[in-house]
Amino acid sequence: MEKEASTQAENNNKKALLKIGGMHCAGCVNSIQRHVSTVDGVSKVEVNLASEKAAVEFDPAKVGLPDIEKAIEEVGYKVVYEKVSLKVGGITDSADAQRLEEGVSRMEGVRSASANYGNAQVLVEYNPALVSLADIRKKVGDYGYSVIGESAQASAHDIEARKLKGLFLLGVAFTIPAVLFSYPEVFSFLPLAGTNAAAYIAFAAASVVQFVTGGRFYSGAFRIARMKSANMDTLVVLGTTATYAFSAYNTFPVPTWHGIYYDASSLVITFILLGKYLELKTKGKTGAVIRKMLELQPKTARVKKADGSEVETRVELIQPGDIMIVRPGEKIPVDSTVVQGESAVDESMATGESAPVHKKSGDSAIGGTVNREGVLLVKATRVGSDSFLSQVVKLVEEATGKKPTMQKLVDRVAGYFAYAVMAVAIATFGVWYALAASSAGTEAAIIPAVAILVVACPCALGLATPTAIMVGMGKGAAHGVIFKSGDAIEALSKVKAIVFDKTGTLTQGRPQVTDVIQLKQEIGAQGQSVQDSNAGVLLLAATAENYSEHPLAKAIVGHAKGAGIEPKEVSDFQVTPGMGVTAVWDGVTVRVGSREFIEEEAGMGTSSSAQSVVEKLQSQGKTAVLVSANSDVVGVIGLMDAPKQGAREAIEALKGLGIEPVMVTGDNRRTAEEIARQVGIERVYAGVLPSGKVDAINEIRNKNGIVAMVGDGINDAPALTAADVGMAIGSGTDLAIEAGNIVLVKSDIRDVVSAVEIARKTVGKIKQNLAYAFLYNVVLIPVAAMGLLYPALAGLAMAASSVSVTASSLALKRWRPGLAAG
Repeated sequence: MEKEASTQAENNNKKALLKIGGMHCAGCVNSIQRHVSTVDGVSKVEVNLASEKAAVEFDPAKVGLPDIEKAIEEVGYKVVYEKVSLKVGGITDSADAQRLEEGVSRMEGVRSASANYGNAQVLVEYNPALVSLADIRKKVGDYGYSVIGESAQASAHDIEARKLKGLFLLGVAFTIPAVLFSYPEVFSFLPLAGTNAAAYIAFAAASVVQFVTGGRFYSGAFRIARMKSANMDTLVVLGTTATYAFSAYNTFPVPTWHGIYYDASSLVITFILLGKYLELKTKGKTGAVIRKMLELQPKTARVKKADGSEVETRVELIQPGDIMIVRPGEKIPVDSTVVQGESAVDESMATGESAPVHKKSGDSAIGGTVNREGVLLVKATRVGSDSFLSQVVKLVEEATGKKPTMQKLVDRVAGYFAYAVMAVAIATFGVWYALAASSAGTEAAIIPAVAILVVACPCALGLATPTAIMVGMGKGAAHGVIFKSGDAIEALSKVKAIVFDKTGTLTQGRPQVTDVIQLKQEIGAQGQSVQDSNAGVLLLAATAENYSEHPLAKAIVGHAKGAGIEPKEVSDFQVTPGMGVTAVWDGVTVRVGSREFIEEEAGMGTSSSAQSVVEKLQSQGKTAVLVSANSDVVGVIGLMDAPKQGAREAIEALKGLGIEPVMVTGDNRRTAEEIARQVGIERVYAGVLPSGKVDAINEIRNKNGIVAMVGDGINDAPALTAADVGMAIGSGTDLAIEAGNIVLVKSDIRDVVSAVEIARKTVGKIKQNLAYAFLYNVVLIPVAAMGLLYPALAGLAMAASSVSVTASSLALKRWRPGLAAG
């Protein structure tokens, strides 16, 4: 009962993604996670330093988003909101304004909305991680108004970047005099050099840098101290304050020049601010691929009205069912179905497929893709948050909010890092103080201790994994591979075997009739007969299968109609699932199905000639369907589902990566082995029911290790869930596939290889980043302890480490999978 109650509670839980401002390093991440997780009703919190977002899972019956935001603010951080001012047409009085204001305010993710009737503007403050600007525009349209203009205020990211840049420039302005007047022996040509006044000027300049420019570090250190923790701010504040205080002690009342180090504290703060600014700018580029995908959607569309007229309409106001005109060179406004015309459409932005895809009536088209040739009339099917692009962005945004196991381990290590550094700094100070002459003990000991505090960088450790994950997910999305979590990337990089379903995965999923073999010379029904022709078998088979939805049945009926044979009406029709069908036509009982169905269900044996034909067809990789009339087997129909283009190439590429491909299918062994031979798979599990695929997965895992499963996400859901990594093949714009950890947008089997390559490259980049970060600290902390690293250079090195790790992740954007389709 307790387990059922727990499961029910999980099902009632709600997930939210919150943008958080003010985070610097893994210490900030751990503090937020620890505090928010103590809020009653919150079941899970994962904070991503690179994306600056928190993924929170909570029970809305116990706690609301305002309570979670309050908990974040208690730690000293804030949830970031964006602001936009919309110029709205159609507001006729204050009642309209009030109605619109209340409607927008009720949207999830909207913090506040203020509608002004006088200037027809609506000012909205919203959480971009919960609601998009497109959703807000659509809501305005739903109330019968139109957005005729908008002016977005600067984003939180841009505001923070400008603030950091301003503080850095202020720091430079006051660091210069602090440095110049701290070295009278070097800059003796300056007025007042070496005088008491010069020391006082250096003190004043350094004070501005310390407490104005560096004020953010003090507030950050205070916040984290309240949580009984420590982070990068703690280290910077301890190091620079010690240097500043020691210098001030030696400044008053009469300067003692060999004890003044204002240049060290000022340069450290200024260099770290420069590093933070560059880090922010580079971090902003890690999610650029996803943002660019959203920007691909056009702003307006030409909608065709019932009277034949064309009206230009904002995309947000398009409703499902609207008919739109798309001319050559224009973008398809929203996810649609082609209703008239033919053209080649460039879908590279969504699927990574470089070759244009031919579209005709009935085909689906993705919003934002480019019509290259003819004029198309398309009918809107998915709009707003249901569209392909929105689904991709939502999946990737959710995925970047989930930490891979590797990142959780690094965050735990980084959480203790600051304490370890402080302990090393104190020990270094003690050793230097003991070794130095008593008169110069403090002076000799303070510089190496401060250098250790400044050079140690938990930021680089905290950024190593999330920046690489974000770029890797963006790279995957650009190639039609959607990773649902960082764990999926990590697990796929270690896969030793990949299991493939046959039908629709390795094969085209559209069986075609290849052979029609008539075994009796005359086939009749109440005096009617068809002699010496395979048309008789097709007539009986198509008549019996006409009402079946099975893919083989549709292939047989389609083939018959293509040959000019129209199925007849039957007086009775029955389906035996997975076996065959039975129908009565003009008094003749017709059965179409497998040999087992004919022998067991119909109670008749198959002749040696029929068995010989069946075995021959199966040896060629074909599926054999028997046709019987009353008590006689009158014919055999052979069908084949051909392997997909690129299947063999993909299988060979996987072998080259050291991964064993395995086929698991419900089809008969001979057919399965023939398809396997054609694509290059040696290990085959045939005749396996859907429930038995899970057992096959477990057997393969026991032999090979970590295993992935590739299937269509519906029939193969149990196997996809049972595998360590489930890879579900998407269908056009449908990404709502719950089973599996990875969605392959296209049906191209080569994307499996691309997914593996992207996963391995991303994990390799993470390991490289972590190696940089750890090596940096392992090398420079001892150097600082030996007194060989001046604090100012330590600050510069610290700034460079964060920037280099982020830039290393960005280098992944230039890489391309070796087997990317097209």
